[in-house]
Amino acid sequence: MKRYYPGFFGALFLILLRIAIGWHFLYEGLDKYQSTQRGERPWSAEPYLRASTGPFAANFRELVPDVDGLDQLDLDKLKNAWQGELDRVGQAYGFDSEQKAKAEEALKAQTEKAEAWFNEPENSDKVKKYRDDVTAINAREAVLPPLSYERERLADRRKALEATRRELVGTVDGFGKAFKEAMTKQAKPEQLQRATPAKPMTQLDMVNMTTMYGLIVCGACLILGLFTPLAALGGATLLAMFYFSMPPLQVGQPQGPNSEGHYWIVNKNVVEFFACLLIAATPSGLWVGLDSLLFGWIGRGRAAESEDEDDDDEPSPRGRTRSRSQRR
Repeated sequence: MKRYYPGFFGALFLILLRIAIGWHFLYEGLDKYQSTQRGERPWSAEPYLRASTGPFAANFRELVPDVDGLDQLDLDKLKNAWQGELDRVGQAYGFDSEQKAKAEEALKAQTEKAEAWFNEPENSDKVKKYRDDVTAINAREAVLPPLSYERERLADRRKALEATRRELVGTVDGFGKAFKEAMTKQAKPEQLQRATPAKPMTQLDMVNMTTMYGLIVCGACLILGLFTPLAALGGATLLAMFYFSMPPLQVGQPQGPNSEGHYWIVNKNVVEFFACLLIAATPSGLWVGLDSLLFGWIGRGRAAESEDEDDDDEPSPRGRTRSRSQRR
């Protein structure tokens, strides 16, 4: 501990830095968690991942299931998905034969509406053009153009394509929402009291949980000074993922939806990232924190051994240094 102790004021500001970063992490994580409990527009990393830029944009976008909505715009896959939803919900609620029949009728009604929409020439042409544009822009993004104006033009094309996706998928989602509401109405009150049918967990769900609970755990541990190095490294890992999903690598590059200010290469995530590494490299949790209660005895034991070695190496009265083995 003595070797890393930077003096009173140095230690004080390192502790305050640790607590400030922990407070930031904890508040961000709790806000995301509370939004999921309220049920109104629960937080999700989906918009952030969709807006990813830079050399790793494709990797982050792939974390969103059916990110381009191509499966939802495939009528056969859409029918299979709705049928799977009916089977899952019916089994969870324990539908009887009459309830299953009515749910099948609701499915058939919305399927017919979807088929009619897909078969309209105007909609069919829109879907085909959208598919072609997705293929073209994905191929273009695989090899980023060298000139900045070309990259900006590519980003504008991606935004326009995203607007088209929301328009087309929004209509299809409307059919699906109507089907699910009609299917849920078939459940009796005692059936609705059962556990809500769990949906299969996706990569996006894992990202949301990791981000939300990771921020909460890392933030609480940094404030309390508990497992401080691990908490700081965990926070640094989250910050690195945030940075690489939308790195400000070019002057004038479009910023993220929640960005503040203007950056080039270095943004707030980078600054906080290195601050977390500094905290991980210094024993601030042993100065003030729960780490001192759990692991302080290790530092005290090493300090005692160091003092014993210093005493053993003191010069003898005859001017010679005696080692511990010589004393024995």
